[in-house]
Amino acid sequence: MLRKSCYVLAAVLLALGLSACKHNPGIIKYPTPMTNLKNAPHDTAKEDKLAAAQTHTQLAVAYMNGGHLKEAEAALHKAIDFDGQYVPAHTILAILDWRINRLQDADKEFRAAVALDPTGGDTNNNYGKFLCDQGRRADAMARFRKALADPFYKTPAVANTNAGMCLLKYKDYAAAAPYLHKALEIDPAYGAALLAMAQLDLDQNQAFQARGYMQRFESAGQATPESLLLGYQIATNLGDKEAATSYFNRLQDQFPNSTQAQSLSGPTHD
Repeated sequence: MLRKSCYVLAAVLLALGLSACKHNPGIIKYPTPMTNLKNAPHDTAKEDKLAAAQTHTQLAVAYMNGGHLKEAEAALHKAIDFDGQYVPAHTILAILDWRINRLQDADKEFRAAVALDPTGGDTNNNYGKFLCDQGRRADAMARFRKALADPFYKTPAVANTNAGMCLLKYKDYAAAAPYLHKALEIDPAYGAALLAMAQLDLDQNQAFQARGYMQRFESAGQATPESLLLGYQIATNLGDKEAATSYFNRLQDQFPNSTQAQSLSGPTHD
């Protein structure tokens, strides 16, 4: 029997551009933390095996949040030993492998997850994100379409955004735009979609429209290194030196060690 759990966003992981949730909020989903992680049942009954798998998977997420990756890996393998059909354990193990660049192992675990949950929106969305990151555009888009075909998928704005961002990566602006517009139709304040639309417009030399999406993002969410760099680029394109300087200073002050801050090593602010 297919087993799923209640999912919530976890501020864990991957700077996948995704801050795994990074500011790609909602890109990867995690099980809800339990209040007591110490009392994992060890009964051989099927229900207790599932409960043990859930507990060890949730413990792994807690370890990942704390940066304890070896402990997280051990907990996930225990979860799978208890119940090899528990989809979140395979998914999170895939994310862990992805994080430490064990890409073949990550692909294997993602494939195990989708084999157990072939029509699931979350499962297909997660695998699609990974496939796009690996340059497998066609396979990624097929997974996003499967995610969006799931009538029970609770966050279609996420898969629409990921599909749009994947196409944007390949500069296929005409194909990316409908996915991003659909995401914002579903959730007008969805930050990842707003930033992606701003990037799309900037890439097509439509900086005024890009600034509009940036303003909507800033009114709806907190700044990230990605958003501040994009804001700087938009302001620079528009010749707005005051705004560009503001974005530059905020990036250096709030995220001085970020790749984005370091990429602006010598701008002028006359």
